[in-house]
Amino acid sequence: MIEKGLFPVKPTPVQYLGKLPKGQEIFMKRDDLLGFSFGGNKARIGAAFLQDMEKKGKDFMVSYGSCGSNLNRTMALLCKSRNIPCLIIVSGQEAGGQTFNRQIAADTGARQVLCGKDGVAAAVEQVMEELKGQGYKPYYLYGDARGMGNEEAARSAYMGAYEEIRRWQQESGVRLTHIFHASGTGMTQGGLVAGKELAGGQEEIIGISVARDAERGISAVRRYAGEGAGAIRFETDYRCGGYGLYDRDIQEVIREMMNCHGIALDPTYTGKGYSGMVKWLARYGDGSERVLFIHTGGLPLYFDYLRGL
Repeated sequence: MIEKGLFPVKPTPVQYLGKLPKGQEIFMKRDDLLGFSFGGNKARIGAAFLQDMEKKGKDFMVSYGSCGSNLNRTMALLCKSRNIPCLIIVSGQEAGGQTFNRQIAADTGARQVLCGKDGVAAAVEQVMEELKGQGYKPYYLYGDARGMGNEEAARSAYMGAYEEIRRWQQESGVRLTHIFHASGTGMTQGGLVAGKELAGGQEEIIGISVARDAERGISAVRRYAGEGAGAIRFETDYRCGGYGLYDRDIQEVIREMMNCHGIALDPTYTGKGYSGMVKWLARYGDGSERVLFIHTGGLPLYFDYLRGL
């Protein structure tokens, strides 16, 4: 019901971008074109959380993320569109800063609660108790205060996306060797891995870390992938120092993608992920690969980037 009303562009199209210098053919799955709130992986995942919330009989959404969170912005808009009250928790040293995502979320009327990185669990517990005291049945999209409990809902979003990819390969006759994407919380990669396992797919799914080290990143992906997940490929060589940090190589990838294809990438997720993919293929590829890069959205971050320039 939710997806029919909010995602008119589904399955999302796959666009051929050309060949890299060594000969790899590059395709892009345009999840940025999903059709609601600038699309992206958070639109898929957000809809899955909202469905889970309704299934569990909850009536108040609580979201969490950084000042530039795509998920907070998406949840605020999803809830506004369905007249569901929403509160977003904003964490990090930059919690008091302003971004386009935060402005968009604020315009929905969603209340914002600020906290430090070390105070997220306490903030979640306080907010949930406060809302229960007001008579609500709140739903924290990550589960409990430790962020555990709603893995199945998050997993379902990109299990569905993997099925779209599988069907596209059947219809197009293109057999992909690799699927790349920017990997952060592990929800997107976990869903892809679970979908591949269920379908018996042969592609190598490689997440380009945007911040986390290998131990933490692989643990998160495996948690969302669920029982039976095989090997997790989580590349950490292209983090460029950490979350939200970028270099001239990433800037050049963003510029070329816009100038050559009219596609916006951002330095926090998609630009870093695409740049890492290109470097990985130059280092490890043999030129015969057929590669899909999943554009996981984040258009407001692109405009934050331009404003920062």
